[in-house]
Amino acid sequence: MDKKSFYDLLSENYDLRYSDTLNKKMRMEEEKIINKLPLGLTLDIGCGTGYHSNILKNRGHKVVSTDISFEMIKKAKTNNNGDFFLVADMENLPFKTNTFDNVISIFGALNHANITKFKIALDSCLKKEGFVIFTVGNSFNIFWIIKNLSRGNLPLRAIKKRKGKISTYIQGKKRSVRIRYYSRKEIEIIFNDYSFKLGSLYPKLIFLPILNNFGRYIVFIGQKAIQ
Repeated sequence: MDKKSFYDLLSENYDLRYSDTLNKKMRMEEEKIINKLPLGLTLDIGCGTGYHSNILKNRGHKVVSTDISFEMIKKAKTNNNGDFFLVADMENLPFKTNTFDNVISIFGALNHANITKFKIALDSCLKKEGFVIFTVGNSFNIFWIIKNLSRGNLPLRAIKKRKGKISTYIQGKKRSVRIRYYSRKEIEIIFNDYSFKLGSLYPKLIFLPILNNFGRYIVFIGQKAIQ
């Protein structure tokens, strides 16, 4: 299933699906990160129903909320979780050069994209010295590796391919969408012209060496260089 159709369907009870203890803990950590952003015009990419857009708006940002799913954007707008709402693909962002002070993309929306194409779009719309925060699923997620080993599966091939899928039951049918995982090294190479630090969500946010490599999500906190 294509990602737009998948998230259109998932929007029906999206917030309920991701309200378990693990996700609540990660949301708390994510909020700590985005609360450190300087106030300004902030783009939320892959906003879903607008959870993080709402946090930013309440803190005083002017928030542009975007998602590839029309149904997700409808929910975000209905709940007033943002200031401006737009259906958009993160690989082809329809904004003028040097528009935003900050850009965020939280909870793995970038796993549905070619992150190199995303960076090209980001470089265009983010102001010089602008800030970007994003999370992506980690190809070396230790919890996923242990789970597969306990089942007698060898995850090395999947780690090497860095491809996977999300599967869930929606309206009584199993629905799946393909995703792409990333490693810390890939992120470092792609964003080598930014000043940044990398963390990891365990679900606690960790910046310790070694442990940083194996969390569920890689956390990127960066600033665009002056060019």
